[in-house]
Amino acid sequence: MQPIDFDIKNGLDMPGKPGPNEFLLRAGLFMLFFLPPLIFIPGRFKGQWLFVNYREPKLAAIQILAWLFLTVFWWGVWKNPERMERFKRVSRDRFTLLLGIFMGYLCLTMIKALVIPASLYELVQYFTLINLYLALVVLWHEKRLLRLSLIALTSAFVVITAIGLYQLVRPIPFLLPLPGPPNPSTMGYKNPASLAVAGQAFLLLALTAMVMEDGRRRWLAALGILIFLVESAYIATLQSRTTYFAFAVATIFMVSMAIYYFHRTGRRTVVKTILPVVTLSLIVFGIVIQKYPPAYQRFNMMTAYFKAPSKFLACDRGTYFRNSLYMARKNLLGVGIGNWGFAYPVYRHFQPKLCFNPDVQVRRAHGDYAQMLGETGWPGLLLFLFMLGWAFLRGFKAGSKTDSLWPILIFIQYLTFLLLMLFDYCIEMPYHKFAFFTTMTMVNVAFLLHEEEGDGVGQI
Repeated sequence: MQPIDFDIKNGLDMPGKPGPNEFLLRAGLFMLFFLPPLIFIPGRFKGQWLFVNYREPKLAAIQILAWLFLTVFWWGVWKNPERMERFKRVSRDRFTLLLGIFMGYLCLTMIKALVIPASLYELVQYFTLINLYLALVVLWHEKRLLRLSLIALTSAFVVITAIGLYQLVRPIPFLLPLPGPPNPSTMGYKNPASLAVAGQAFLLLALTAMVMEDGRRRWLAALGILIFLVESAYIATLQSRTTYFAFAVATIFMVSMAIYYFHRTGRRTVVKTILPVVTLSLIVFGIVIQKYPPAYQRFNMMTAYFKAPSKFLACDRGTYFRNSLYMARKNLLGVGIGNWGFAYPVYRHFQPKLCFNPDVQVRRAHGDYAQMLGETGWPGLLLFLFMLGWAFLRGFKAGSKTDSLWPILIFIQYLTFLLLMLFDYCIEMPYHKFAFFTTMTMVNVAFLLHEEEGDGVGQI
């Protein structure tokens, strides 16, 4: 790869004032990350709110905004030699090839699908996300555009967190939550809400690190840290055991990488910022769990599995995992992408009546790796894990070699997603799938930037 003229600290700015196409590109980028998590559609009849649709409106928003953005991108990239050259390099990158292979394999699994439209539902999403990957890698080489995306994303979750905390005091009639905690904001239920907030919390710290490194007003950095602490408290109120686990492990990992960063660079800023932030967030997190009885009860339920791990295989998630293994054993290519819920009644080999009776019928595996195994078989799961592992190595190498703090925090966010996917239906939901893929894109951008800068990362 030929190096490009990129300043890791200040970013690459296009010469002159942005033209109409550049303005549309930035506006489309901002809306793509700001609007989808906030979208929902309530319904009422005779003055009463009857339902709220949380999931599909977000998918519609992602698809519409993504293709509007991609249209503007493709219209303008041909006129920009630097971006066009960058696109050619990205299209030749081996990770891009792997994404194409993964997409092709998902299409192949459709031959086993019981419900073809359910497979098409997933394939359309993956096709959009792979196209977004190509465009975003090109654009996020320019730090100002990466920063704009992070501002849009984190601003949306400031709104979401504010709504959720307000719901603890007073219910909002047109935001009817599913049974459970009363404060899932625009996500509808505790699991989607907690997964979504945890899926961007460390990106907020990455944006804060960018602000500090760019020498901007320190009050902005202080505001970012304060918002992170408030989001930590909000996550605690949502009572998701998976999020408790992932958030805690990712935080510990962040401390380890920050300490390594300090020993390698000698910069005390990391000690003065990251360690106090982590300490305060864990204190806030612990206080909320201790003082909020529903959260304390859920936390104790989580710790029970650490005391007796064998109990996991007998619980609902363990049962879904074992039956997903049974699916994969009976079908080399799995039951078809998007078809886990439709095929599960046939493959209830272990505890067939658990969460499957006239009153309750489970529709997802409550673990993305288990669901990928059941839907795509062992070859699909191994290909998926290879893709995730490759991005993990890229992110880790970029984070361990960087002279900036933000690549480390983006890598920690990616790690958080990998942990969330162990025990919950994270990327089964359209918005969360979008959030995960864009975070994986950021990880690859951080790696490619350092490779092009010649920091000794090396091609992976």
